[in-house]
Parts: sequence; structure tokens; C-alpha cells
Amino acid sequence: MTTSNDSAWQRYLSAKEIDFTQPSYTIEADELRELAQREPRLLAKFDTPDQLPQPFRESGYTLLPVRNGRYQLVPGNLFVELAECQTEENFVSDLPFPLITAGRGSGESQYIDQAFNTGLLRKFLNIDEMYQTIRGREYTKHFSFDFLGQHISVESVQIEVDAGYEALHDLILIEAKTGVPASFNIRQLYYPYRHFSALVPQKRVRNVFLAYDIPTASYSLYEFSFLKAHDPLSADMKRCIRYKIAPPEQLTFFDLIDARFQTHNSLVPQADDLNKVFELLMLVEAGFNRAVDVADYFVFDPRQSSYYREAAEYLGLIANSRESGYILTEMGIELLATATDAQRRTLAKVVVNSWIFIALVQRADVQRTFTESDIDNVIMSARNLDGTQHYGGSTVPRRRHTIIAWIRWLAQEIGCFSIDNDMIYRIQ
Repeated sequence: MTTSNDSAWQRYLSAKEIDFTQPSYTIEADELRELAQREPRLLAKFDTPDQLPQPFRESGYTLLPVRNGRYQLVPGNLFVELAECQTEENFVSDLPFPLITAGRGSGESQYIDQAFNTGLLRKFLNIDEMYQTIRGREYTKHFSFDFLGQHISVESVQIEVDAGYEALHDLILIEAKTGVPASFNIRQLYYPYRHFSALVPQKRVRNVFLAYDIPTASYSLYEFSFLKAHDPLSADMKRCIRYKIAPPEQLTFFDLIDARFQTHNSLVPQADDLNKVFELLMLVEAGFNRAVDVADYFVFDPRQSSYYREAAEYLGLIANSRESGYILTEMGIELLATATDAQRRTLAKVVVNSWIFIALVQRADVQRTFTESDIDNVIMSARNLDGTQHYGGSTVPRRRHTIIAWIRWLAQEIGCFSIDNDMIYRIQ
């Protein structure tokens, strides 16, 4: 699937006759904008390997910002794998009372604030006292580094720190994500590390990657150090701990029935990652209300973007119109406003009261079980406005895959389903 970034970069590379035979190419943002016909900030966004533009993937090159409005295109790979945490702990908040207004922030900031307010960050870092002093964008001091034999000089590049905390001897920089990616761009940690190391040389800079998984109500915290300050590829993951902030629940399907969350539509989702569905709601709240806006943010192709929009529509969390684009429904607003540690249960209610799950329960009323064939039949029962079948052929198993993924999550985290080895699904 070709993204807008793929096409735009190809236009620029063809116009400049870049054939990836040189050790480095200088790219000016103004010229990139003119020739690629797309904003440089979008063209330079690739947080994970799958967002890397196709010409870069094929050539093995990557992009490094070196000045405000200037980049260097060089051979190399900046992505670091995030191994699954081998240490898992249950975490109990040390708050003396519940924070009623917590969870009202937008984006990753609410999960960072939750980790700080509850004492989770202090526990992970083994620090008794720390205070937030950094959040947002600023421009770097001058620094230089070596990258696979090339000397890179950086000055006045815009960086963004999701949160920074100062302790007596330490400065902690947080890069946060919703969901746990398989890998990430180490530049997101390295540039802030070099900037603040120069700004406050008397303190030890500690780099933390924080990932919050909404469906499992868990934090994965990784601490990285750079064994050689002048080499971003010397990044070393010192440790990782996964914290569960709420244990799995044991609720029956009928405990979750709530008429307020019932949906009536003919959509069937194809989006296994519920974190991405939730992230879409945060984007809509922030004003991203068109398919192209969402595709640009995630660096998806438009069709992939539409899968998450359809999933959110299926769950009744957003509405879509030609005039106003994507808008949050009352259910979507309520889910976003739910306190962090209660989001999993609310999300479970949203899923369980959607029309496919209600239909599956009705099929299982007698035997208390349903099968993959039952799921397929429910999917194929969806009808267009003219009464014709909406889904068929190879589309059905792809949509079934999402329904099964959601059932597995409900079985593991909520307890309202159970799954046998032979793929029989029981209602608890």
C-alpha cells in the first residue's frame, strides 16, 4: 500500500535525481515542500519502521534533522527494537485519595500524569522526590555525533519532550506512546538527551520510554542509556518493567450489558489494535476530522486509516459526515473522559454492547457456545441500505480475525468469554 509520504518522496527524489549512491545528501525544507508538494514535518515523521517511506526502505537510507529547515539523508537504520518486558509487577497507587478529575487530558500526557501522580514513575526510577519541569517543544543547543562513519552536526533542531522531571541528581526525559510498538526511532530519545546533557551537565540525564496499553491497563517502562554519548546507535536498554495498574476482572457478559452503549449499524470492524481505535478518538478531539488528516498522523495509506474510522463508527464512538467530517459521539466523549484505570471496563462495555456481540450471544442462548462459523454468519448478515449483502468472500475472514482478537481480549482481561483449544467461544 502506497502512502502519501511514499509518493511525495518519490516526486522529490526524481526531481533532484537522487540515486542513493552518495554517502550523504543535504535536503532543504523549502525545496522539499515545493518539489514533493507536501509539508516537510509530515515527510520527516517516521517513528516506527513501517512508517519509513518506501524509497528509504529499499535503499537503506534514513533522514536526520540537522538545522531548522535542513536535513541530511544518509545510509543507516535508527530503529531500536522494544523487547517484551520479562519483569511484570502489579502496582498499587500510593495516592491518599482518588483523583476525580484525572484522565481528562488529551493524548499520551494523561498516561504520563497518571504514572507520576500515582508514584509509579518514582517506583520505577527509585527516586523519592522529583518535579515536572519540562513538557513540549524547544530548539536544541549545538551538538555533534558520529553515525556509521559520518560526522553529523546539529543545531537549533526542534525537539519535543513528552515530559521531563528533575530530581536532586537526575533529569528524567519521557518519550510516551499509546500502545507498545515493536520498535521506535532512537532519535526521539537521543536528540533530547544530547540537548539537555549540554544544558544541565551537573545532572545525570535518564531516558525513559513509556508505553501505556489501554486494553490491559498496563504500563511498559524502558530505561535507556547511551554507552557512547557521541553515538546514537550505542543505545542500551538497561531494564524494562511492565506494571499492571488494575488486575484482570471477572465479570459476566451480562454484567456489562448497558443500553447506553448499544449500537445499531451494519458495519463490521477490521482493526485488531484497540489502542489505535482509542488514539483515533484523541485525534478527533484534537481536531483531526478528515481521513487524510488521520492518515497523515499515523503515516497510513487512506484505506488503512479508514479501517480504524470504521471500527470507531461500529462501536458508536464517532460519527462521520461529508459536511463536518469525524465528530465524537456522546459515547466517545464519555470514554475519553473516563479515569485511566477505569477505561478498560468502559471499553469492554462499548465492545460487548455492539451489534455483532449481541447477535453472537443470541445465537449462543441455548448451548452457551458459538463457533467461528457463527461469527462468519453474523458478519454476512450485515446488509446495505438496498438490502444486499454488505460483506462476502475474502473480506469475511479478515473481519472475523478482528472479532476473535476482541473476544480474546475480553476473555483475558474481563472474563466474560472463555476460549477452548478447538476455538469454541463460551459466554460466562
